[in-house]
Amino acid sequence: MTDGPSLRNTGSSGRRFELRNLPLVLGRTSTSTIGLDAAAVSRRHLEFDATPHGFTVRDLASTNGTHLNGRPLGLEPEPIRDGDDLVVAGSVALQFCDPQATPLAPAIGRLAGVWIDPTSDAVWVDAQQLDPPLSPRQLSLLKLLMTTEGDFVSRNDVVDQVWADVAAEGVSAEAVDALVKRIRMRIRPFQLHGDYLEHRRGVGLRIVPPRN
Repeated sequence: MTDGPSLRNTGSSGRRFELRNLPLVLGRTSTSTIGLDAAAVSRRHLEFDATPHGFTVRDLASTNGTHLNGRPLGLEPEPIRDGDDLVVAGSVALQFCDPQATPLAPAIGRLAGVWIDPTSDAVWVDAQQLDPPLSPRQLSLLKLLMTTEGDFVSRNDVVDQVWADVAAEGVSAEAVDALVKRIRMRIRPFQLHGDYLEHRRGVGLRIVPPRN
């Protein structure tokens, strides 16, 4: 096992290429530092390099292109990290390995207040994740309240946004109240710094920002 960066062929060969003496070129012929035996690969296809902040990769105007994590790779260097996937010329699948990379710690949300992870829609209250997740309509209401940054949202706006798939006259006041009650019951056990969901009669709903 190498201690430095490497590429692992994720196909049947499982071959590993060590990335030494950067920058280096990957291509089809012996003029490249790393040679790939595939007709679709250009003679000089990719270049890897090291920077003070990590490693980069760029396509060298190859005929059949390269994809990094499913996105076309251009001529400008892009960061490449441990576990990233490369597809070279649509025919060779490689994975970048960096044993020295620092593992990413799991996100724990904000230390105070309500927070929705934009990548996973996980809901956190005072650094504690709600499990099981909110229902789709509960999440829709919470997202709406989070966009107002502490301002009140009227009942009509709640109906228009959260029940967008239903005619407004078909949504009763009891249905809105029941949804609010369910969210309040879900987040209340996790609240360490006060009640974050405020309902003011005749005005609307809001998420109360945490106290500094």
